[in-house]
Order: sequence, then structure tokens, then C-alpha cells
Amino acid sequence: MSRILHRRMNKTRRDPHDTATLAEVAEALHAMSQADRVRLAHFARLRAAGLPGWDWEDLLHEAIDRVLSGSRAWPRTVPLIAFMCGTIRSIAGDLWRERRNSPDAGQHATSEDQGEGDLPDDSPGPERQVMARRTLERILDLFEGDDEALAVVKGLADGSGPEEIQSGRGMTAKSYASAQKRIRRRISSMVAEQEID
Repeated sequence: MSRILHRRMNKTRRDPHDTATLAEVAEALHAMSQADRVRLAHFARLRAAGLPGWDWEDLLHEAIDRVLSGSRAWPRTVPLIAFMCGTIRSIAGDLWRERRNSPDAGQHATSEDQGEGDLPDDSPGPERQVMARRTLERILDLFEGDDEALAVVKGLADGSGPEEIQSGRGMTAKSYASAQKRIRRRISSMVAEQEID
């Protein structure tokens, strides 16, 4: 066996000692900070937007259930919040794939809308587009008057990377990092306010 293949195989195999026990998972979930709980709820809301038959609480509870049942093993080297977000993302992705691949996925399209052999439209539905637009508008309003933070948000929304944003605005790595901190704080505050409402 080649060394490269051997190294790849060793990377993909997870040492069972690096995986948290179910008791450790339960304890970590119980000890999760309120801020992390709000982040998880917000992430679940974003991922559940437009999912037919699922709301954000269903998605979050399914992720917690899978982690607590052991069907999703939590590697100790990964922060719990990142692992839970990954689990939510994975479940939502599976649900979207199931929906797209189901025989009735395109049943609402008429024969005039679809020719033979055409695939159903997989673009986000109108509800999801409206929700995304409103969220982006609220985020942009948060940074009115903070040109650097607004440039970072707009750049990220356009798909630009950190280097592109920094060079486009003449920002240093330090000013970019400061803008990111302000963005995180304001968005966390916005999400926390939504949780209270």
C-alpha cells in the first residue's frame, strides 16, 4: 500500500478514544452557555427555512437526538457548537436531497412548465428567498454608519474572501478582525433580541 493511501486511511479512521461518550455529550449539552444555545437556535432557523414539514425546533431536536443516541459521534477535538451546527446542516441537507429525489418532487409543475426530461427547479422557494432578503436587510441596517463592518458584510454576502475584502477596502488584517468582532457581537445581540420577542 502506498504511503499516501495509508496516511489518508489513517486520517479518515477516528480513534474511538477521541470520541466523546454519551455521558460526556449529555453533560456538554447541559453545560452549554445561553449564547451558544441562541446560536444553535439561530442556525437551525436558517437551515429550516423553507423545509416542508420541518420547523427549526424539529431540526434542532433531531440533531440533539442523534448526538445523544450515539448515531452521530462527537469528536473531542471539535468544539460542540461547531459539531452541532454540522449535524444540523447535514440533517437539513439530507432532507432537501430526499425532497428533491422524491418521485413527487416536481408534481406541482404543469406539463406546460416542464418539458419531457426537464428536472424540477431546485432553487430556494419564495418563502426562503423572502426570509433571506429580510435577514440580510436587517443585518445591513445593523451596520449603518460602520463602513468597515458594512464592507465586510457586503463582501461576504457577495462571496468574496477576506483577502479580497481587505484589498478592496484598503483594510489591514487587524482592522478586518476588529470589524468581524463587531459584526459577531451585533448579530448575536440581534439574535438574542429575537429570542426574547
